[in-house]
Formats: sequence, C-alpha cells, structure tokens
Amino acid sequence: MLTVEHMNEEDLPAVVEIESLSFPVPKDISIFKNDQNKYWVAKEEGRVVGYIGVEKVAGESHIINTAVHPNHRRTGVARRMIEEILDDKDVFFLEVRPSNMPAQKLYRKYGFEKVGVRKAYYADNGEDAYIMRRNAQ
Repeated sequence: MLTVEHMNEEDLPAVVEIESLSFPVPKDISIFKNDQNKYWVAKEEGRVVGYIGVEKVAGESHIINTAVHPNHRRTGVARRMIEEILDDKDVFFLEVRPSNMPAQKLYRKYGFEKVGVRKAYYADNGEDAYIMRRNAQ
C-alpha cells in the first residue's frame, strides 16, 4: 500500500538516491536535511519510492520538485503525492522542462496551465523552464 507522509531524517538516504537517479545535477543531502519540513515522501511497504517538495513563496505554494524511483515510475506514485499536497484554497506553481512531456501531462490533469517561461533555467543544459500555475479552486 502506498502512503504519503512528511519526510524524516531516516528517509534522507533514499531521497538522495532517488534525486541522483532522477536529475543530471542532483541536490546535495544538506539541502534536503536543512529543508526537511518542506518534503513529503511516498512509501511502499515502508520503502521510500518518491518525494515531493513544497514551499510557500509570496503567498503561493511552490512545488520545488518531484521525483520517483525509476523502478516505480508510471505506477501512480507522482499522482498520489500531488493529490496529497494540493488543496483548493492555495495557488500552486512550479517549473518543468519543456522536454518533460509526461510531467506536463500529469500537471495539466490537476489544473496546472503554462503561464510563462524562465529562459535558460536548468544549469545542466541551459534548457528553459515552463512556469505552470494552478489557481485556487
């Protein structure tokens, strides 16, 4: 059974592993440790299989990033985490790579729309980022 809960210190090694398997320029463990209260983890049978980070920025909720272990992608883990953190009273926004069509499709399913572009946002290859926003319902 898949559960979603706040990240704790014991989850850090698995989160860092998923980060390194998911991104060309992974965040250091210290970032997750220092911002531990901003992250949620998805667990299956007690094992961390994904994480999502959310922070308040200027009165809106910013989805920092979302990642799922490669062995658990396309199984509903990201969907479940997004459903857990979304609420109808807050505005949410995020950045996503134009090349990441599966993520864009998932976010659109939850009411996110492209509202802008951040030029050369990603340090690894200079790719732009789409800014996507979901208004309060």
